[in-house]
Amino acid sequence: MRSGTTLTVVLEPRAHGSWPQPRSSNPMLALVTSSGTDGRGVTRVTVRAARMGAVTVTWGPESAPLFTLRLSVAAYPVQ
Repeated sequence: MRSGTTLTVVLEPRAHGSWPQPRSSNPMLALVTSSGTDGRGVTRVTVRAARMGAVTVTWGPESAPLFTLRLSVAAYPVQ
């Protein structure tokens, strides 16, 4: 994705409780700008790509995340 792009991740409700708070491996590259869960249990998370590089956003413990989003942030348009 291109630097400056905002991405919204929509996570369906979990059978065993709500989604944990998301965590960026490097907030200088990709920052979690908002996170919220609606009354039906659907979680929406907004991530903004700030700088070039590879970064992950994870939900859950570092040793065994429930969900991992891997992003590659580029300074130029990706074809």
